[in-house]
Amino acid sequence: MSLEDIEAREKFLFTLEWLLAVTRRYSEELHFGLAYIDYETPRILGETYGAQKAALKLDEVLHTLRKAFRKSDLVARDGADFWILIPFAPAEEKLVDKIKYIIDTASQSGLQIVERDISIFLLPNHAADLDANSSALEFLAYLKKNHIALSSQELLLPARE
Repeated sequence: MSLEDIEAREKFLFTLEWLLAVTRRYSEELHFGLAYIDYETPRILGETYGAQKAALKLDEVLHTLRKAFRKSDLVARDGADFWILIPFAPAEEKLVDKIKYIIDTASQSGLQIVERDISIFLLPNHAADLDANSSALEFLAYLKKNHIALSSQELLLPARE
């Protein structure tokens, strides 16, 4: 990942940390969306493209996602996982449709061969589930581990031949 990608990830984590802190204080007044995009088996990417080319393809998807969303929406990559933070979440269907369209578009760079699981979280629903001292990374790990039970909506985009 480039220095720009690392800085964007840090900005994402800082903003999420702030949103979680504000949410803990004013849980009913602040709403935001968080999307988790899981390229189910990163190993398939490595086997298909080789490790270096797979990393480049994931970077392409990251940059496509960043361009497709608003400047206020933050996109971060953690390995083969992508997180999109949407500070004000519009109606759930619009958010889901937009993310699905953008992932389909981003997948044109070749990653459509891998199954993608997309979880949409409309928060603050689960922001209070963790200890008040939990970090943004701990919150993301919690959502990732429990995404099926906690998400507002799950999408599965199958691999394409």
